[in-house]
Amino acid sequence: MIAEIAFGSLIGGLYLKASMKQKGGGGANDHEKIIRIAEACDLTKQGQSLRLHRKTEEERFTEYVYQIPQGLSFRKFEKHIHEFQDGLNIKKREYEFNRKGLKELWRYLKEGRFNRANFRRDIHNILFTKNDIKKSIKMSYDGMLHFKVFEKDMETIIKFEEFFFNGCYDWRVPLGDNGEEMLNWRIGREHMAIAGGTRQGKTQFLKLLITSLLQLYPEQIKFSLIDLKGGVSFQRYKSLMQTVDFAEDIYTATDTLNAVYEAMLQKQKVIKDKGFETADEAGMFEKHFVIIDEAAELSPIIKKDERERRNKCQQRLSEIARLGAGLNYILIFCTQYPTVDVMSKDIKSNLNQVVCFKLRSGNQSQVVLDEWGAEKLECPGRALVMDGVSRYKVQVPLVGEDLIKRTIQLHINIKPRKDEKHAKDDSKETTNREHTLIIEEV
Repeated sequence: MIAEIAFGSLIGGLYLKASMKQKGGGGANDHEKIIRIAEACDLTKQGQSLRLHRKTEEERFTEYVYQIPQGLSFRKFEKHIHEFQDGLNIKKREYEFNRKGLKELWRYLKEGRFNRANFRRDIHNILFTKNDIKKSIKMSYDGMLHFKVFEKDMETIIKFEEFFFNGCYDWRVPLGDNGEEMLNWRIGREHMAIAGGTRQGKTQFLKLLITSLLQLYPEQIKFSLIDLKGGVSFQRYKSLMQTVDFAEDIYTATDTLNAVYEAMLQKQKVIKDKGFETADEAGMFEKHFVIIDEAAELSPIIKKDERERRNKCQQRLSEIARLGAGLNYILIFCTQYPTVDVMSKDIKSNLNQVVCFKLRSGNQSQVVLDEWGAEKLECPGRALVMDGVSRYKVQVPLVGEDLIKRTIQLHINIKPRKDEKHAKDDSKETTNREHTLIIEEV
């Protein structure tokens, strides 16, 4: 009992010390540094420099709000963002309290693995994680200049938690962490492009997207899945009740896209006959997502065999991109080869939502985003997201296999076996007993 009390007191003291150190360590002089950097960059006017209006400490960052000297623009400050960030980053190291080390410490003490020579060092290594501080900043302007100073850079790996679904309604899904919070993103209004090199997070994002739609809007969605990686990426979603068509090669892809186009035309006729312009106006709110993983496989330029079929697929994709959104047919166009040969002008001009992971070159970034930047993303899962004029940089969370399996099991469509003679009539099959295993109690 005494040992447990002593252990609790030791841990409580170490945790309190670590918490006080972390609260007292961050950025006491950042305001003065910002002022000095602004003056060094000649961001003053008639002897007037930035004037602090408000300082707010949040959980992940400290925000400084300044009044800009009259005659200076936000654009001038924005050009010097690297000078501000580098100036705030004087190399510093801190030790963060690691709660997961408590179990290890208890085993360490219980098994008697300590001695006087290394006791303090072992305790420190078990309970504290070494971090090199690298501050990052965000700048914005709304009549006042906002500096958000982050003590730590964005996490490189974020595991998906089910509470990320909180606040997701009206076709919003979890998108990614922007360093401040987990962003929710509205989907289903416009078509989407997803681009990224091999193993940079594109397929993981598709899993997040499909799993989120199944969790949040299971009765309001349909899928046509075209998996041109041999069917391995979407295989688990093949038997969903929401999956209307599943394709894994150029032949089945052609059939799927033709079926989508025909269904789209029929829906358009119904809406027109009712005197409406869009599906939502006609009260037809169900959304049909046409998701293509590795769309480059449909390009007649990249793949020259079966050219006629590939040209037909490109035509159908263009028609879905031009006409589908108003009919609630949403194209999700994914590729790791974002070139003009793969993403034609007709398709690209209608893909207004973009999620772009790291790409190999700036030219590819230009094709997807109309600007450079995706080639400089730091790690897998890091993405640039554009929605009209809004632009974000996020870390997309990894969805665990357990959550995916639990979600899928609720929506599996168990189809009758093809070898059953009376598959549609369960009573006939039971009477026939041709394939029934009977176990009798003896």
